[in-house]
Amino acid sequence: MPKEPGVLYVKYAAGDDGTDVIPSGAAFWASPSIWITDTAGNSIPNAQVGVDNWVHVQVDSTSTDSYTGVKVQTWVCDYTAGFIGPDAARPSSGGANGRTATVGTAVTKSSPGTMHVVWRPTTADLINGPNPNEGHLCVGANVYVETLPGPEGARLSSGRLDVINNRHHGWKNITVVAKTPRLAPLAFRLTNLGPEPENFQVRAWELDQGEGIGSLQQEHLLTQHFVDLVDGEPRPDPVPALCQTEPPERRWLAQGGRLVLRGVPERTELRPAQHRAEFTIRTADQGCEEPGEHARLQIRPGELAPVIFVLGCDGEPGEVHTIDITQQTADGVVLGGARLIAVHVPEWHCC
Repeated sequence: MPKEPGVLYVKYAAGDDGTDVIPSGAAFWASPSIWITDTAGNSIPNAQVGVDNWVHVQVDSTSTDSYTGVKVQTWVCDYTAGFIGPDAARPSSGGANGRTATVGTAVTKSSPGTMHVVWRPTTADLINGPNPNEGHLCVGANVYVETLPGPEGARLSSGRLDVINNRHHGWKNITVVAKTPRLAPLAFRLTNLGPEPENFQVRAWELDQGEGIGSLQQEHLLTQHFVDLVDGEPRPDPVPALCQTEPPERRWLAQGGRLVLRGVPERTELRPAQHRAEFTIRTADQGCEEPGEHARLQIRPGELAPVIFVLGCDGEPGEVHTIDITQQTADGVVLGGARLIAVHVPEWHCC
């Protein structure tokens, strides 16, 4: 598939400068440029049903030229369709047309811009997981400009996003679990969009220590009420949702400090786990259970095949495991994925 050239882009990783293609195997579904807050501007780890949630998307540029009138479409999607974008959009986020807003400032290489839209999820969005009170969804974004010096990209009302080949597209999907030594199953469904039965593999692997608790993971952990930041500056005053240019946690972490468990008598710093996690992938429809990082299954066209990921690992309080889970074709092409962050807490600790 040809690459979509462009100047404006949504970062797929913190160090992304938009000048290169997204490398094979990169976690393109964990954009640091998409985040959610409440109406007061406080970052939240999970969107709240029945209330207004603000979705923010930061747009960067590879050019010193000034781009004004930059627009961003967003969709909240059910990723079990095998993709995200208009054709997988939830009704609560505006359906196939999504929700569109204009970046309020000019966008240049040295000055990214941010757009903001409101999303109010409903109980119908509580899908894709074993807990009826939780939903697992994805936020997709599409950047475009209809005025000079563009045009850039294009508005969409159908189809799907292609984050790998089109830098105007972005995807955010991240899950956090406050982990005790008990098993914590994560259920999801995979599909086959092709005309014939195909073989796929589910692959899971733990990120290396330095990468596993990197800047993006720290930002997300700091949104959890059981995590605090010490030995740094006090938490900055919240920025109203409509005025945000970056996640509040990014601004706070930039001033230094260390993440610790909140409510623990002795200071317990969050840190990479000393021992790697053990996990099992179950493909329930075939009665298959494979320990380790691979499971293979055949999916018929249009079928939703259930898969259960079970994490079971011992560790000391404050240890962190970060695990990526992907669906791949038989020849290794990554179709999508999710990131799981597991934090060991004391048995008595209430998260």
